[in-house]
Amino acid sequence: MLLNVSSSIEPLHGFHRTITTSIASENDDWIQSLEESQCLVRLYYKLPVLVFVDPYELVNYQHLYTFHHHGNANLELPVAAMDSNGTSLLLTLTSVGPHVDVTVPIHLRYGEISHSNSEAHHTAEIAWPHLFLSCSSSVQIPNASLISYDLPPEEFASSLAGYSLYVTSESFRADPDAQFMTVAVPVGQLGDLAQVRLGTVLTIVVMFLYVAYISYTTARRLGKRVKLVKGE
Repeated sequence: MLLNVSSSIEPLHGFHRTITTSIASENDDWIQSLEESQCLVRLYYKLPVLVFVDPYELVNYQHLYTFHHHGNANLELPVAAMDSNGTSLLLTLTSVGPHVDVTVPIHLRYGEISHSNSEAHHTAEIAWPHLFLSCSSSVQIPNASLISYDLPPEEFASSLAGYSLYVTSESFRADPDAQFMTVAVPVGQLGDLAQVRLGTVLTIVVMFLYVAYISYTTARRLGKRVKLVKGE
């Protein structure tokens, strides 16, 4: 049961992107083999601190997979406030076919401010998703290898207790030597900090004066209206 797996990220720019993992088999009978062996198809993602998924958003993909998420799920935290270990995601496919496209929406956090005026972007490497099968311990899968390395890691041990884990996939990519998908986000520069602070202060002052002016003119207009009513 040899499965070919490829992944890509689109679009290439922006804070909101999608990882698409395509799974195809050279054997059209692999679905029947899965059903007979009662094995589950799983995908494991390890995300760097710059990248995160929204668990509430993933609920919308229940027709494709269920998921377990490990790590800080606070969507608003900047990189500086996050654990450097990043987060992990374990998917269990609920739908399989001769060719399956698994989409996972990802988002990028605001990076730490750059101390170099020449560094306008921060980059992060996302490891290619790992596909494996989890089967009952009594099941043996032909043409597959038992996982003997630390995949998936300890954070999902309770979800996989009692299963034997098999690797059956062969990854193919446009660049066979590439081990990671790279993403980049624009970051602020330390040299711009004074301008940003000045701009923020001026904006606050202008908005305060605007609100004060609106409040004053509104109060005057209401006062005149009250006088007119009393005069009548």
